[in-house]
Amino acid sequence: MIHWIVFSTLSAGLLYGLYCLTLRRDRWLQLSLWYLLVALGFSLVFPFISLPDRISTASQSIIPTGEYVATLSEIEISPIPSPHTLGLMVDIYLIGMVLCTVYLLFQMAAQAVIIFRLRRQHTVYRSSDGFDIPRGSSLVLLDDDTAPYSFFRQIVVGTRDLSDDELRCILAHESFHVSHFHSLDILFARLMCCLAWFNPFAWLIVRELRAVQEFQADAASVSTCGREDYLHLLYRQVTGTGYGHITNNFKSINIKNRIVMMNKTKTRFGAWKVLAALPVAALLLMVGCKQTGPAPSENEVVEEQATLNEASVEPELFDYTQNEPAEGLTAPEFEGGMDAFYKYMTDNIHYPEQAKAEGIQGRVLVRFVVRDNGDIVNVEVAKGIGGGCDEEAVRVVKAMPKWKPAIYEGKAVNVQYALPISFKLQ
Repeated sequence: MIHWIVFSTLSAGLLYGLYCLTLRRDRWLQLSLWYLLVALGFSLVFPFISLPDRISTASQSIIPTGEYVATLSEIEISPIPSPHTLGLMVDIYLIGMVLCTVYLLFQMAAQAVIIFRLRRQHTVYRSSDGFDIPRGSSLVLLDDDTAPYSFFRQIVVGTRDLSDDELRCILAHESFHVSHFHSLDILFARLMCCLAWFNPFAWLIVRELRAVQEFQADAASVSTCGREDYLHLLYRQVTGTGYGHITNNFKSINIKNRIVMMNKTKTRFGAWKVLAALPVAALLLMVGCKQTGPAPSENEVVEEQATLNEASVEPELFDYTQNEPAEGLTAPEFEGGMDAFYKYMTDNIHYPEQAKAEGIQGRVLVRFVVRDNGDIVNVEVAKGIGGGCDEEAVRVVKAMPKWKPAIYEGKAVNVQYALPISFKLQ
């Protein structure tokens, strides 16, 4: 939970800041819209993505170095919040999510009721009635100064003091919202905000998304009505009555920003700005994603194992220079199997207080030998990180119960293991 909250907020903040520095002042509007939607979805999902860890290796990989050396899959250790604290955090999150969802549903239901009443009290027009609106949509014209807005396939316009040309401009604007399914974009973004109600950058992204939609509709309207007539209409629509943030409201975005954006032109290399998000996303994936441990390539294993074998290990390990252990060797076994081994490690290793206080995290690589009698000997740290993590890893490995020894051609032999243990703060 903490991991997701921290990294989703960090991701949304970085991607939002990058948008403000690059695409926000450019007229690559469709690209901006997709960037904002993807950034919002990515920030919520990426902490759950699992990536292969280059250093982690598959269980019992046999390394051709003249000794039988097996590397175990990496074990990840994180400080565990107390059940009370964790439960309280989950309760607070769920309450916030439910409240946001209920509020969103209330907004949608209230708007649906308003539309239903308007349709019953006024004439409903369609494209077949001579109005230039998308096929399948409907139009309600009110005899008041209600600010024009659209809600999914419904368009509502207050016609008081509007000329025919102004009405045509407004319909072009709202029709663009309808034909490009902008209400669905807003609904998706708002649902994401219900899941990430704690994330201020998610709400800022939604605000930017609404602005981009208005800029797009403005551009379509200018091509239909002409720049001067449309600007005059915008000034007249500064005041009016709207129906909340679930609709596409003609006057919902700052008029000054809309006029500035209409006078901009696309920069030649503006679309390339979005590529700046790629290294940011890659960095977030490296830092915030969960890691799994598939077997690395043979060259990577040999290179890493060469470091492990620099120091001599006693007693003398099984030498298979003239034999083929992959065919005749039965590997050592922890009592209960490897699942029991990993459970033993995760149940007994505790994140050192010193490491938590100093923010130390990383990978400790421990070597040990399973002797021909099953004893665990020669426990040492091949690569440490300090903060008490090295000592904790060694303590737990030394305290392991006996293993079933490795057997080769009916004879028990000594086997060296390399065990990566990852200490990670959440």
